[in-house]
Amino acid sequence: MGVEYVLINETKKEMISFSHLNGNKKRELAGNFAQSSIVTWYLLQNQGDQIQFVSDTSDDWPFESGSRDVCFSYPDRTEQILKQLIEQEILKDLGYLYRDEDDPENVYVKNIINVWAK
Repeated sequence: MGVEYVLINETKKEMISFSHLNGNKKRELAGNFAQSSIVTWYLLQNQGDQIQFVSDTSDDWPFESGSRDVCFSYPDRTEQILKQLIEQEILKDLGYLYRDEDDPENVYVKNIINVWAK
């Protein structure tokens, strides 16, 4: 198990958790279409905000305000940004890469592709 990251917007007190996407480690964030597109889109939509990646293991806090204790309770905007990218015809949802048989409503990974990479 490696270090996992969320994208924190301390200005707006919200986060991108990459929930139900195929990874949130450094290489996965950079290498997967959905995660890379979400980060780029989010940063472009929130220019000037205090935004940083925060790991699940480090004790460092990159902002002057707030704290690690509360940041993981910020509203998660992953689905909202993913929806925008699908509406903009940048990404496409092809269903599931994985769906747990015992808890399919909560444990799953979406199959998101980049429409432009055809």
